[in-house]
Amino acid sequence: MKRHLPVLLMLLGLVATLLMLRPLASGALPALDLVRGSGPAGTVLFCAVYSVSTLLLLPTTPFALVAGALYGPWGGGALLMLLSLGVDLVAFSLARFARGPFERLRQRFPGLARLDAAMKDGGFGVVCLLRLSPLAPYGVLNYALGLTRVSPASFLAGTLVGSLPATVLFLVLGHGAAGMVQGSGGAAGLWVTVALTALSAVGLTAWAKRRLAESPEVTA
Repeated sequence: MKRHLPVLLMLLGLVATLLMLRPLASGALPALDLVRGSGPAGTVLFCAVYSVSTLLLLPTTPFALVAGALYGPWGGGALLMLLSLGVDLVAFSLARFARGPFERLRQRFPGLARLDAAMKDGGFGVVCLLRLSPLAPYGVLNYALGLTRVSPASFLAGTLVGSLPATVLFLVLGHGAAGMVQGSGGAAGLWVTVALTALSAVGLTAWAKRRLAESPEVTA
C-alpha cells in the first residue's frame, strides 16, 4: 500500500483539480484577459511573479495552469520550461554556497556520503525520479539538490525530463478549462492528453527507478 501511495495521491489530486478547474477558470478569466491584453508587459509580470514564487518556495503548479490558459500548450510550454530551468539553476547555484556544512555532515554519516556519491555518478536518473514524485516539493528540491555533488548538467536534464509530464498535464488542463469556459470545446482532446501524460509519467518513473536500482552507490 505504501508503495502505491504516491500514485493514489496523484490521482486524487488530479480528480480534485478536474472538479475545481472549470469554476476556478470562470472566475479567473477576467484577470487572465487583462494579462493577455497587456502584451509583453503581461508576460514580463508573469515571469517575475513565477521567479519570485519559485525562489521563495511557493507552489508553482498554478503557474502551469495559467500559462496554458494564457499562451496555449505550445507557447505556454516553451515559456514555462525556459523560465523554469533558468530559475531552478539560480536556486541550485545559490545552494552551492552552503555546501560547507553539508560536507561536514557527509563526513559524519556514511549513508549520506553514499547518497551524495550516487548523485554525482547517477545524478540524472535520481533527479528525474525526484521530479516525477508528487511528494517532493519542487522549489525545495532546487536547493536540496544544489547541496549535493550532482552536476549542473545532470540537474537541468533530469529536471527537464522529470518535470515534463506534470508540466504538460497542467498546461493542457489550463488551456482546456479556459476553452470549455469560453465555449470553444476541446474536452475530448483534454482527456486524451491527460491519459497519455499519465502513461508517460508511469513509464518514466519505472525507467528512473530501474536506473537508480542499478547504481552501485545506492544499493551498497
